[in-house]
Amino acid sequence: MMAMDNVGETGQNAVPGNESILSLGVELSGGRICLLENVSGAYRLAAWQVLPRRAEGSLVGLAADLCRQLGDRIGRLLWNDADLMPLVVSDEPVAVPPLAHVTVAASPRPHVRIWLAGLSPSQSIEAARDALGGSPAHVVGYTAFAADLATGVLADTLVAAAPDLVVIVGGFDDPQPATHTALVELCRVMGESLTRFAPAQRPTVVFAGNRWAAPLAVQAIQSAGGGTAETVANVHPAPGIVHKAALAQAVNFYYWRLCRRTPGFREISRWATSPGHITSLETSFAQLVQVWMELHRLPELHALYCAPAWWLHVWAGRNQFGLNMRYVEPNTRPPELRKWPPLQLVSGEWPESLWSRPELHWWDRSAMAPLVAVAGQVAPQAAIQVLRADLLRLGGR
Repeated sequence: MMAMDNVGETGQNAVPGNESILSLGVELSGGRICLLENVSGAYRLAAWQVLPRRAEGSLVGLAADLCRQLGDRIGRLLWNDADLMPLVVSDEPVAVPPLAHVTVAASPRPHVRIWLAGLSPSQSIEAARDALGGSPAHVVGYTAFAADLATGVLADTLVAAAPDLVVIVGGFDDPQPATHTALVELCRVMGESLTRFAPAQRPTVVFAGNRWAAPLAVQAIQSAGGGTAETVANVHPAPGIVHKAALAQAVNFYYWRLCRRTPGFREISRWATSPGHITSLETSFAQLVQVWMELHRLPELHALYCAPAWWLHVWAGRNQFGLNMRYVEPNTRPPELRKWPPLQLVSGEWPESLWSRPELHWWDRSAMAPLVAVAGQVAPQAAIQVLRADLLRLGGR
């Protein structure tokens, strides 16, 4: 995404007269590409194409279809059939101009399926649910510890739910060994239950409970045959305190690892021209919100990206550390968003029934803003110019 100190510079590899930037985005339900062109010294959104994603199709095949169809519409060759990639090198650069840059964003798979396990549904498990709302997570079920918790029953439940990730929480940060017993026993039972999975299908385990109990908890999982476990900061280290960032970040990293296993992901990631790199559309949108707040000198900005499978709310503020992010089901307004500022920027269809448009707002009806923002990796000024002129015009009521 564009960095504030780079705004005003063009892409370092752009060639005068041949400065086309192609941005490719892939999501769970489909793919999109757009072409940014230099028109009389300023970049504009020249054309775009959207296609549904076929269940049996590869990411490379989807990208090829997008490039070919957009190229047919504008009368220009955008796809290299010989190399199976966008046309960045041409034997006849005048007659068949190559692209100066290609940028790529991909969120090609469903959210991470998560099973929660903890000591208290009303405390640690609820704190974990809150933390997971800031990541691409789908909680498929939970287990609360009880003295009669049976390995066989839990194993059957887990196999049926088929989670990608098991998150274990519980206990305030207390060094006293007596407070570790129940948590370690929960980890032992969970570890034994995970042995029912074949190694290749076994969920990864993340421990986000009492940090003083973490070494024993991880050892209990491993000794029971449940595999290795990652440890992150306790989500509920003390009464009234919830630490969300570490667990949300762990799930974000895991989601990206799963994305990288998608057939064709490695190939499309190689198409991103230097200094760009493949990223997720959600990451691109979050960075866009931060930059937009800075460009317009706003104290804070609440923005929404309406992706087909989920919605992402982002709250950027000058007086807060980092970005506040919330994934929600489409067409919903969870109660926790009541404390957020008014919604001022939307990429996608504005949810009029849930949020009215304030006097000062920006509305990208096409939902192309996250895709255009990715082009800021190679040409920050180009991305800003297109966003301002074509997608995020300042609007009144």
